[in-house]
Amino acid sequence: MMGLVHAFLAAIPAGKGDHEGNARAHVAVLEAAAEAGCDLAVFPEFSLTGSIDPRLLPAAAVPVASQVVAEVVAATARIGVGAIFGIAELASDRFYITQLYAHGGSLHGLYRKRHLGEGEEGFTPGDAGQAGGIFRLGAARFGMVICAEGGVDFPWIEARDGGARLVFFCSAPGLYGRRTDQESWRQGLSWWEESGLGDAIRHARQQGLWVAMVGQSGSNVDEDFPGLAALVDPEGTIVARLPDWRPGSLVADIPINLAVQPVREAVRTLLVDDADRALLVRFQDEVTGLSWWCPPGGGLERGEDHLDAARRELAEETGRTDVALGAFIGTRTHTFCFNGVWTTQRERWLVCRVPAFTVSADRLALLATESVREVRWWTAAELMASEAVTAPRRLPSLIAETASGVAVDPERDLGR
Repeated sequence: MMGLVHAFLAAIPAGKGDHEGNARAHVAVLEAAAEAGCDLAVFPEFSLTGSIDPRLLPAAAVPVASQVVAEVVAATARIGVGAIFGIAELASDRFYITQLYAHGGSLHGLYRKRHLGEGEEGFTPGDAGQAGGIFRLGAARFGMVICAEGGVDFPWIEARDGGARLVFFCSAPGLYGRRTDQESWRQGLSWWEESGLGDAIRHARQQGLWVAMVGQSGSNVDEDFPGLAALVDPEGTIVARLPDWRPGSLVADIPINLAVQPVREAVRTLLVDDADRALLVRFQDEVTGLSWWCPPGGGLERGEDHLDAARRELAEETGRTDVALGAFIGTRTHTFCFNGVWTTQRERWLVCRVPAFTVSADRLALLATESVREVRWWTAAELMASEAVTAPRRLPSLIAETASGVAVDPERDLGR
């Protein structure tokens, strides 16, 4: 399963103008996606702002640079799962229907709906020059299509021609008339199965694409949504789907390899002192300015094994050449974008008990050229109480386990 795209399709409701409540729901979905081992959480159209008409509720639209968007983007770093989510976007004096793509705490791009549907006259169509909105997750390329665009061919063709093998089809199709009982909900779902799911099947088959669709679900203040999440293969076969119109989530395992080749082999050494503190290094992305903490380590050089590399990295990053290496405590494989370059890295981790020491200022100055900004000792409690992003995210509990002497499996997955 390593290297495949694991997507968490979240058919959720979205309160109109309820930015705070919708943002909390997005964070909860990202946490559930991380628990399920997914790389990406995919949300419906308008998921963060609700499905609004800007002529009636202009204040519910938000700029891409808004605080509520920033909260969701930041959560992708803290939780370790990417997100595709939707807003009614305010850009200068225009409104757009927009899906945003965030990964690792950075906004990697946006797609503005180009073919508007009935009732969307208050919005402006997106730029025709977007050419399908092709995005990357490691080595995988994917496109986005929004709701009424299921009824036209050009976004799907452009996604295929742009090298995408996967399209995320995000929708919020409001139903005519209110749903008053289960039979009326079934009728609404049946319409969307024929229309939206039918479009996904048709385009998947015609363009040879995997299509992962997800729609807004449940009742809102003035309209109802038929939900539904599904995965369709390039033959037009429904591989998996939610059973009905109710809110829910679907884990879609899509056989498209996101691992960037060649996979970079690496090692990290968790140094723990007599006070049960771990020595951690803070790296900073030169492109985004984002930073995170992890143990010393790095990639293996030609001819090295993991122990050789651990000794060399400790000498380079701490100045110490006298550390007695301990046992292996786990592995970690992750795909990430650092300084604008996507990489897949496979790490083995060691643990070592050492007396506390100080990394010299001269050493830190040398490390600055390798995007290292700080080195310090942390207790598990200090990390848990801080807002620091760690890699992996469960690093505080890993430090606590090491301090308590819990036996570990050298092949266990340390997570994202």
